[in-house]
Amino acid sequence: MSDHVTVEGPGVRLSVPVRILATPRPLDDHEWATLLAIADTLVPAAGENPAASEAPGYASWLRRALAARAEHFDVVIEQLHALAQVRGNELNDSLRTMSTDQPQAFQVVSAVVAGAYLMVPQIRGLVGYPGQGRNVPRLEEAAEQLEDGILDPVIERGPIYVSAAGE
Repeated sequence: MSDHVTVEGPGVRLSVPVRILATPRPLDDHEWATLLAIADTLVPAAGENPAASEAPGYASWLRRALAARAEHFDVVIEQLHALAQVRGNELNDSLRTMSTDQPQAFQVVSAVVAGAYLMVPQIRGLVGYPGQGRNVPRLEEAAEQLEDGILDPVIERGPIYVSAAGE
């Protein structure tokens, strides 16, 4: 199965080239099994919310999340190899240790796993997240937000245009 993801759909402008996200290489079966075990440990089933690996289409969203964080792919692979033989309560304990001893690595792995879970449309619906959308404030709201002087430092600073050509 390919680890290349094409980003298309609503909100993608036709004037912008289609972006292809890709991991440096596909995960092998053992790496996928470990990543899914980590996902189910970090996101277990709770009430009507399924465990991560049981969410419809989770593997596809996980591929997309891995590709989106390709700059940290080596960190994910390193942690998958370190946890390859660990399962059950030991995996939970190992992840807790990682969060304490290697917080940056844990942040990357957990962000990929949890981010993919929250991208699953069914899960977004279950947690009540409508997704990103345009939310233009009414004129009164915009005026109220500007009254507190949030733009004053910018206005006082004045223009700072710099040409891309270095002029």
